[in-house]
Amino acid sequence: MLSLGLALVIMSIAGVNVALASLQRDLGVGLAVLQWINNAYTLTFGGLLLTAGALGDRYGRKGALELGLVVFGGAALLGGLAGSAAVLLVSRALMGLGAAFIMPATLSITTNVFSPRERPKAIAIWAGVASASGALGPLLTGVLMTGWWFIPPGGWELAFLYNVPIAGAVLIATAIWVPRSSDPQAARLDPLGAITSLVALSALLFGIIEGPERGWTSPLVLAGLAVALVVGAGFVAWERRTAQPMLPLSLFSQRRFAVGAGVNTLSFLVLIGFWFLLVLYVQFALGYSPLQAGLTTLPEAVSGMLVAPLTPRLTARFGGTRVMAAGFAVLTACFGMLALADPTTSYGFLVAPITLAGVGLSLTTIPATNDIMATTPLAKAGVGSAVNDASREIGAALGIAILGTLSAVIYRRSVDVTRLHESMAGAAADSPGAALEAASGLVAAGELTTVQAEAVADEVAQAFSRAFALSMLAAAIISALCGLWVLLSRRQSGAARIGVPGEPAAASWRELPAGGTD
Repeated sequence: MLSLGLALVIMSIAGVNVALASLQRDLGVGLAVLQWINNAYTLTFGGLLLTAGALGDRYGRKGALELGLVVFGGAALLGGLAGSAAVLLVSRALMGLGAAFIMPATLSITTNVFSPRERPKAIAIWAGVASASGALGPLLTGVLMTGWWFIPPGGWELAFLYNVPIAGAVLIATAIWVPRSSDPQAARLDPLGAITSLVALSALLFGIIEGPERGWTSPLVLAGLAVALVVGAGFVAWERRTAQPMLPLSLFSQRRFAVGAGVNTLSFLVLIGFWFLLVLYVQFALGYSPLQAGLTTLPEAVSGMLVAPLTPRLTARFGGTRVMAAGFAVLTACFGMLALADPTTSYGFLVAPITLAGVGLSLTTIPATNDIMATTPLAKAGVGSAVNDASREIGAALGIAILGTLSAVIYRRSVDVTRLHESMAGAAADSPGAALEAASGLVAAGELTTVQAEAVADEVAQAFSRAFALSMLAAAIISALCGLWVLLSRRQSGAARIGVPGEPAAASWRELPAGGTD
């Protein structure tokens, strides 16, 4: 049941990606708005995870899980009924708020309920469900939008509405079966830390996403980046000074904890950015339907589920550092292959790199999650879980912002509007979805011929394919550098466990020397 609550949160991150192409056409929004629709969720999710985890530790993790399910389900209903991008943004932000209470509660309850012997396996299953859900979300959304067998086709609204009955079912099951747990020595809350972290991250994402739209020298963009720098520095200074911080920075003095958080952030940066762009590429460039786009991600779910149970044994034999570095090597190969994509790429070619994405995700994030939880005292499991989840969501938000912005810049520089009918130049330069929707409307109105509309589709496919391929090349370079960083981190010294007298840390897969997971 805890896994189903986790699946609900992860599926909503990736599942809405399949609906973005239809949403862009129906609401007439640009790529920057699509990035904000995604990041409104990940921003509140990642920005409030630590606070939500601390609240769960203090007042009860079961109650936090139930509150999160209620907020998440209600916000999903609002999104399904939204008629504008503004309402949709509010809905996604509220869904992120609910998810911030759900996800750390699932992991902290798992950590407390299972015995030290069974805990590593439970964490591996938890991480495996997270990996598989990222690919199953697009598949479910695609089925609901395209229709299949007895399921009639629907609109992008179903990407939100399917969450409502699932959240309700998980809420009922949680009330019946999930045990209560909390921190017997709960600390005070840190509202200033929560506010400054959220402001700093929001300002950073604003600068990254709006830079190409407004210009990197725009006063608003420069102000956003400056606010991120100043407030971020203030957050770090406050967390070091306050007696009971939201994020105990002392945790990061442990090499295993710091590397685990970094690996989570960097792996989700490249993978969520990849998910965001992949479903747009197969729809805009290859002409896939939402169902076909959802099916495209299925090999990742299968490979992730198969590799996840094997990862604890691999880690016990070779060490977490080597396994995580191998995971980044797999991701480098995955994105390197996708850098060859073009408008004629077949699904047969895509299967191999998408399969590798699932393998790489399991090899990087499962040892990283174990390292984070193994160096966190059991009584503080909510904080450890929140750091684990927050590191992922910060990576996700940065991935959508960075790779999404890069693809938007490349697309606009690649699309040749001089080849198109003059009535299409503005729409084609704005975004792929706007161009295709405008062409369809002009054909229906008799203002554009079918041949001219096909020329628009061809130009969009060529330009977006180039944007996708070069963005994947950037992801491959990032992954290679991450693998090198993980290997170099072996040379750093650090205790295997956090030094809190009298408080046991969660068990790892094996007892480790002071050097960490090697």
